[in-house]
Amino acid sequence: MEILKGFVVVVIEMLHSNNVGLLERKNFKHQKKDTPMDENLLKELAETIDTSDTISLTGAGISVPSGIADFRSEHGLWSKYDPYEYGSYQKFIEDPSYFWEMHVDVLAALQKAQPNPAHKALAVMEEEKKLTGVITQNIDGLHQRAGSRTVYELHGTNDTCSCTICGKTYDTGPIADVLLSFEKDELVQLMRSGRKIPTCECGGWIKPDVILFGELMPRETFSAAERAASSCDLLLVVGSSLQVQPAASIPFVTKRSGGKVAIVNKDPGVMDWAADFVFHERAEVLLPELTSVLGLT
Repeated sequence: MEILKGFVVVVIEMLHSNNVGLLERKNFKHQKKDTPMDENLLKELAETIDTSDTISLTGAGISVPSGIADFRSEHGLWSKYDPYEYGSYQKFIEDPSYFWEMHVDVLAALQKAQPNPAHKALAVMEEEKKLTGVITQNIDGLHQRAGSRTVYELHGTNDTCSCTICGKTYDTGPIADVLLSFEKDELVQLMRSGRKIPTCECGGWIKPDVILFGELMPRETFSAAERAASSCDLLLVVGSSLQVQPAASIPFVTKRSGGKVAIVNKDPGVMDWAADFVFHERAEVLLPELTSVLGLT
């Protein structure tokens, strides 16, 4: 609630500010959907990055080309599973078999996923000092595998699991290998009867270190991401619809501090009106082009 109230205050401040200029639409640099990539606009973005302290905010869209469907897409997990039945922390504590029924689908996708050109482009930008880090809503670890070093994982990570009782940490890989060795229907039946649910040696349920509905987000991570967003000159948003709080408030943190926002997303989004640059392009196409214009490839 505190984060949401802060978000509302930020928007009101911006709409009444004479400095931010959000309502001066003539200053916006937006590429229309289904039009050829605007090379001049891309060059202008590259010039801005060249002279700016830039950080990126990424969402599910950057990982879709890697084979990881957006949970909220037409064929995403929430079209198959009720998020409050299968993705709720309270439900996990009551009966973790529902969460694991859904999560084995995630594990199967993550085992096959590899970083795509968009992940790699951001890693190259960081390596070449054109990017200070990545704030991500994703749990897949693909930024790190692509070579990114400074990553703020707002929704946690699937790379590790923890016991809900004693807190012992586990590598997710061996747990995934065991679960995925079963046929899905057989595994679900076993779990419903209380068997094959990942369990700690202390008897507690083992849960991936991802944030479920009703679970507190790690405040330290979000605070660090907020500080990075408030101190940067440019926030490069990639593959995020900016509809989920508190990540959706981050562009306004940058704008309130006097920075600019650039959005790269395949489809128009609810926050496009607030951005200085908007590209309706696939991230895996545009970001490599951007690194080329920056002279990094």
